[in-house]
Amino acid sequence: MDRSVRFPQTMRNFASGSLFSLLSGITMYISRIVFLKYMTVDYLGYTSLFEHVFLLVSVLDSGVATSLTSFMARALAAGDERKKNGVLKEARRVYLVVSTLMLTVLFSISLILGRKGLFLPSLFYFLGQCAQYYLGWRILALNASGRNDIVSRYVHMGRTIGAVAEIAVISLTGSFTLYVAVSMVAVILSYILLFFKAGRVSPWMNEREGVIDKKEEKYLISVLPSMFSHRFGSLFFRCYEIIAVNLVFGFSVGGRYSNMLFISTAFMTVFWIFQSSVTGIVGDHYAMEGRRDSFLLFRKMEAVNLLFSFLAALVFLIFSKKIGELSFGKDNILEGAVPLLLSLEIFLNSTRTTLTVFRDAMGDYHRDWWKPVLEAVSVVCLTFFLSSKYSFYSIPLSISVTLLFLSIPIDSFIVTRRLKGKGYSSFIPVFISTLVFSIVLILVGYFWG
Repeated sequence: MDRSVRFPQTMRNFASGSLFSLLSGITMYISRIVFLKYMTVDYLGYTSLFEHVFLLVSVLDSGVATSLTSFMARALAAGDERKKNGVLKEARRVYLVVSTLMLTVLFSISLILGRKGLFLPSLFYFLGQCAQYYLGWRILALNASGRNDIVSRYVHMGRTIGAVAEIAVISLTGSFTLYVAVSMVAVILSYILLFFKAGRVSPWMNEREGVIDKKEEKYLISVLPSMFSHRFGSLFFRCYEIIAVNLVFGFSVGGRYSNMLFISTAFMTVFWIFQSSVTGIVGDHYAMEGRRDSFLLFRKMEAVNLLFSFLAALVFLIFSKKIGELSFGKDNILEGAVPLLLSLEIFLNSTRTTLTVFRDAMGDYHRDWWKPVLEAVSVVCLTFFLSSKYSFYSIPLSISVTLLFLSIPIDSFIVTRRLKGKGYSSFIPVFISTLVFSIVLILVGYFWG
């Protein structure tokens, strides 16, 4: 797609995504308040555990969806009819295999959770999420075409309807299993509608003939282990803390922790929409201009991202505790170090996103595959070692925040080295700027509360 067209589409995607996510976010927020009125906070720990277990298992995707979207975007830009249909055909096969594999693993996890009486609700949740994933093989073509606005509209419409259904079910029946089931049905229906909408927006998706470039297919297969590592690294810090808090410290604490995490996610929503909108621009620029010219774009995005991430974290730090108390009640949120640590995680995770986007665009997964694995192993080992000694539920979050802080200048060094041929010029400035923003957040947290 021509970049003169991509920019206005990005603005439209951002505006549409912000509007519909705001609508669904408000409805989901009300649903959570109603849920806590009729159910105990332990049940929030259950749903949060399901959500983050699925996200962690979704690393079996290995980042293939990201690569297929990139291949699709290049085929669309070149106007190659057979190639773009070939990529879509390959995507269908990959999504079927991966969704079947995920469902097999998740069914086993449901059997384990069955010992706590959670077999049916966890199974309904995992079935719904795997169905959504499979339907995404056609939706990725909309993302490759820059039509994120359509995807956002239908996804958030499903979430809004699902939240309304949740309110009705939990207030009328008080059944946790039925609550999960109706929520999943509403979201799956929105994905089915989106699946058919994609074919109407882009009629070429309905064509059956197509050939994928054998060279690209071999490359995709050869880097799967490294892509798996990067996919795992990008999701691990989003999932691990809540899983550890639930399993090590109990579902009641996990539910209260989940409430704070829910508020932080609400603050992050606009940023993630922005990030997904600019991914296409980055990919296009890198494909057309090469590494050295892309370095200037990387530097600009890194600076904007750093400031945007700090502002999101600062607003969360100042308002999250009061919002949590007013919405869910003082007994249903965690205080102490958790709000400050979550604000730091918002800042660091958001800052890291620019680096992730550029790594996806460059495709150099094989060079530092070890880093995400090493980070994950370190966090797991330290959490279980320290938790047995101190029993603080902020321990998993403290460890992951520390490692995220150390990762950012290293990641910036790696990306700069790949783009420019040397990376030492980026390490110190990124380290200092990240440290300064982190210290400001800590000081605000100390004096604010």
